[in-house]
Amino acid sequence: MSLTGSQLVKSDSIEHMFDTVVADEALVVGASVDEDWFDPAWLDEVPPLEDGGQVPASRCVPSGWLALELDQGCADPGGLSDAELIEGIIGFDHLASWAGARQAVLLAQFARRRPGDHPLAVGCDQPSAASEFAPDEVGLALRLSRTAALNRLVMAQAVVEELPATLAAWQGGVIDSLKARAIIETSYLLPREQLGALEERVLPRAGEQTVARLRAGLARAVLALDPQGAQARHEQRRKDRRVGVSPDGEGMASLWALLSAPDATAAYQRLCELARGLGSEDPRGMDARRADLLIELLTGRRCAATGDPRGQDCPEDCDHPSRSDQGHVHPDQDDARQNPADQGPGKPLVSVIVPITMLLGLDDQPGELVGYGPIPAELARQIAADGTWRRLLCDPVSGTLLDHGRATYTPPAGLAEFVRARDVYCRHPICGQRAASADLDHTIAYHPDDPDGGTTSEHNLHASCRHHHRLKTHIEGWRVEQHSDDRVTWTTPTGHTYTSHPHDYRPEPPRPPPSDDPPPF
Repeated sequence: MSLTGSQLVKSDSIEHMFDTVVADEALVVGASVDEDWFDPAWLDEVPPLEDGGQVPASRCVPSGWLALELDQGCADPGGLSDAELIEGIIGFDHLASWAGARQAVLLAQFARRRPGDHPLAVGCDQPSAASEFAPDEVGLALRLSRTAALNRLVMAQAVVEELPATLAAWQGGVIDSLKARAIIETSYLLPREQLGALEERVLPRAGEQTVARLRAGLARAVLALDPQGAQARHEQRRKDRRVGVSPDGEGMASLWALLSAPDATAAYQRLCELARGLGSEDPRGMDARRADLLIELLTGRRCAATGDPRGQDCPEDCDHPSRSDQGHVHPDQDDARQNPADQGPGKPLVSVIVPITMLLGLDDQPGELVGYGPIPAELARQIAADGTWRRLLCDPVSGTLLDHGRATYTPPAGLAEFVRARDVYCRHPICGQRAASADLDHTIAYHPDDPDGGTTSEHNLHASCRHHHRLKTHIEGWRVEQHSDDRVTWTTPTGHTYTSHPHDYRPEPPRPPPSDDPPPF
């Protein structure tokens, strides 16, 4: 059975379904309804598609028709090929997005029919958008708590009334419900007149991004559109920093800390450096090593100055290092690895990427804290104040680093630094591991005696975390191609292709000028 969007097939089930459902749908869109308006014979007049109608389900616009085709085509999953299973999975995911968007339209309409009626609404700055009791109706209907139902109504109103492009992408299956939620939640941080600019910045790539990368793009857009507001929110949130402990069952507990992003990243990288320094003979995994090292450092069983257990070359003043900058984060400009022995306490490997215009105070472009994401301009300036700098020359059109190359198996330091700075993260399309701690993988295997073998050069090297390095090298059916512009395309065993791009160093586009039009009332 071929799982494609082929010519629709007439059946009794289709006829009976549209006796009721299509009439209901016509009520929603405002079309006139007549009991006999749908003629099943119309299905015979649907023209066949070219090439035998072999359109993958992943390329079909989600609709009730696609739902019917997928329902029939996936009735026997055991009879589908691997590629058809993937197509069906994608198709149903697009349908779930379509259904969620259509439900949001209905929820927004319902909210409009239950206008604000709270007696205190007239005394607050923002009047109620819907009745206080509307969530009770929706909660009963969907078996949701009142809070969950209220969230559904509020988000539906926001996307329908203020984010039309997001609603269209959601209904078209370009983004799923989690991505739509991320955009809606971010929109609360900006004034209404900037929401269109937010959509223009994030939607073009939202369909190919993970939710985490989309949220990073949203954060970057907010920082660019409203730098002063972002800095104020950071300063307010920083006041909430704290440490907590909570029971976790089976004799375990969770110790957590809310810290500024640079401090948290620096602390984690220090633990990673110490964990790697324990050597391959240590039977513990990296997670267990980091956990044990944290306890040893906090309880005084390990020297904070040297990272060694107490009593092993631990200086007498190790609790009070002579460094005047103890506890201050000093980032490095690039992603190249450094010798852990050269990094004392207070100066772990932390990378921040900033445009030179922002550093000079000419604009407030957001910085990029590698391993965390976008940060406000002022915070990036503070981190960079005492950092070790490296100039990275990039193409102003594409935003990628310019050429650099060598031809030996082990990349020289300069080439390794270049590739890691170009990629920033693992080049698998959905991975967020830092390039600084990733392998440098030869896209085409290095064979110096083979004229067709790969070279050790920027166009044949990419950052790859150990998991995806093993996937490419050892798992049959996976193929990786690196293009001349350093895009990396991964082909799965089913033949589906996915592409990742090198880090884009171009600054955010300028903020749109304020509108002269009066605000809507």
